[in-house]
Amino acid sequence: MVTSHITNHGGVPTLFVNDQPQPGLAYITYLQERNCYRDFAQAGYRLFSFTCYFGDQGINAVSGISPFAPGIFSVKGRPDFTPFDEGVKAILAARPDAFIFPRVNMALPRWWEDEHPDDCNDSGYKDGPRRSCFSSSAWREQSADFLRQLIRHVESSPWRDHIIGYQIAGGNTEEWFSFDQKGSVGPAARALFAQRHGENAAEHTFRQFLNDVVAEAICHFAAVAKECTARRLIVGSFYGYTLEVPFWTSCHHALKKVLASPDIDFLCSPASYMNQREPGFDWANMTVLDSLKQHGKLYFTEYDSRTHLTKPLSECRENACRPGTYDSGVWLGPASPAVARGVIRANFARQLTHGHASWWFDMWGGWFADPDIMRDMASFVRIAQQDLANPQRQSKAQLAVIADENAYALSNDNALARRCCYDNRRPLGLCGAPYDIYDVADFPTIADSYQAFVFLCPHLTPAMADAIAHCRQQQRPSLVADAEQPDLSTARLRQFCRQAGLHCYCESDDVVYVNEHYIAIHANSAGSKRLLLDRPRRITPLLDPGDSCNASHLNLVLQACETRLFQLD
Repeated sequence: MVTSHITNHGGVPTLFVNDQPQPGLAYITYLQERNCYRDFAQAGYRLFSFTCYFGDQGINAVSGISPFAPGIFSVKGRPDFTPFDEGVKAILAARPDAFIFPRVNMALPRWWEDEHPDDCNDSGYKDGPRRSCFSSSAWREQSADFLRQLIRHVESSPWRDHIIGYQIAGGNTEEWFSFDQKGSVGPAARALFAQRHGENAAEHTFRQFLNDVVAEAICHFAAVAKECTARRLIVGSFYGYTLEVPFWTSCHHALKKVLASPDIDFLCSPASYMNQREPGFDWANMTVLDSLKQHGKLYFTEYDSRTHLTKPLSECRENACRPGTYDSGVWLGPASPAVARGVIRANFARQLTHGHASWWFDMWGGWFADPDIMRDMASFVRIAQQDLANPQRQSKAQLAVIADENAYALSNDNALARRCCYDNRRPLGLCGAPYDIYDVADFPTIADSYQAFVFLCPHLTPAMADAIAHCRQQQRPSLVADAEQPDLSTARLRQFCRQAGLHCYCESDDVVYVNEHYIAIHANSAGSKRLLLDRPRRITPLLDPGDSCNASHLNLVLQACETRLFQLD
């Protein structure tokens, strides 16, 4: 009987299957007819995912995208698990010993929402249908019942021992965004709020309540999954986009509740969409990564990295989307194969040096079907497998960045929150000094572990005020991005790091990732680059040919968006 769990290994949360540590690299696609399971299996990938659906509606209520697969419970009283079974079979045909953790999209079918109008909200967009309200007890009970039915089916299926966990998904885009883009003001939400807080509670209390109920629902469904699997498999979810969606209507700002749950093993999010995923910049985490680690949760970055092979969705499946959607901007990749390869290498280098996992999200299929990219994909698995033997896989950052998820409900100043918390990740990624990032709730635990702090502070909450005061009392260098000075710059951050005595690994405005065993550079511009180590090391190129050398610095000439990765011994 297969088992899986998350435990600290080499200082970072790590996936174990049957008590063996696994390289945290997986593959998933939306379009089964365009899957590349076999390519990734041949590259050494054993960890896979796919999406199954409870309902018959598309994943995005705003864009009107069509469903990617039939829903298991689309017909009332007649569950059909064939789509789930076919998804598993397709993976096992390519990799018979695959480990699979399906993404379970728990959005309910149209028939249920039609029968329960008081348990739904208006979407807030055009003439869209009413959709489930996350405050509804009827919604929660029905969703949990469907989840139990699915897991019972899996537990009695021939592939029971290939399913190593479940990703609980729901809401808009499967990421637990409310279907009501204006704040979940349906009758079920208002009734539950009045029951909890009374009729005269402050508006900011209601804002935080909407975030709380989503986190509580995720924890409830995770507990159901744990119960149905006798707690032998991992369970996780999208959640906690503290830095990516710095506004209360996202409902992502009750992360502390999720981190406290013993039923949540992992959390996940895409890499940041900041600046439309521009190559040459750091694709930062959406979440407070190091708070997740602090609480023993594994983090998966979803690398839905567009490449030169990415096509509009309409060209990949007929009638999959409305005209003029999913065909421009962030939905297209770089034209250059070399730039696409540089971005993907940077994605992996960030994961490797930051101690987390990822999956390559080949959304419409074929995005990574390039011989050079797939050679790199095989190298990533080999490097990640070897890294499991390293005794120190954790960060070596001397700088900690602190945010407070409670600020968004209190301030309701979305523009300021974006400048402080969203935009400032860009210069942080170019300043040459690695950083860890936490929610302020963890500050008392980590206050003495770092030499300097940056506070992202659109609203001065009591917890942030205490943390800033502590740094000043202890004469710990600190920099605050707030209403008076919301915008950090690369030059200002680099100067702050130097004055605080931190080591900067690069003096040019390029992306550098580093831990005890690896250093990588992703070039923001073409030209000569110089990596400055904190001490002499034996430096060995990975991914590219070259000889090892003993040095405390490395001089390179790079093309724009080129990525180089080195092992440090």
